[in-house]
Amino acid sequence: MTRTALSVGIGVASALAADAATRRYLAPYRLSLHSAVLVGAAVVYPAAHSRFGAEPAERRREAVGVAAYAVLAVAAARSRRRAPVLAAGWASHALFDAAHDRSASSLLPDWYPAFCAGYDVALGAALLMPDGSR
Repeated sequence: MTRTALSVGIGVASALAADAATRRYLAPYRLSLHSAVLVGAAVVYPAAHSRFGAEPAERRREAVGVAAYAVLAVAAARSRRRAPVLAAGWASHALFDAAHDRSASSLLPDWYPAFCAGYDVALGAALLMPDGSR
């Protein structure tokens, strides 16, 4: 098994465990928590630069990503179909991870984007499952 596949697999398992715990112990807050974490997942990339920082184009791309996920989280909160909107946000974040090329200033480990992409897709899928399905 490659390191990337292992990272994706651990991300999937982590997302399913996090969602199961949230469904069990924090059910009334589940979608709100997953909305906040979605914004936090976008913040990880700009926050994880060395003190020398990222290139201006990279900073702009990351800032746009954070803003887009904040808007999406608010849209999900206001939507009647909150879970599907949030699921789409998580699934799209996997694309954000895949498109993210680690620059020299990034302090994230090489395995992180694959882990995060696995987490994103699995959580997006979990958000579409009815409560009693697992």
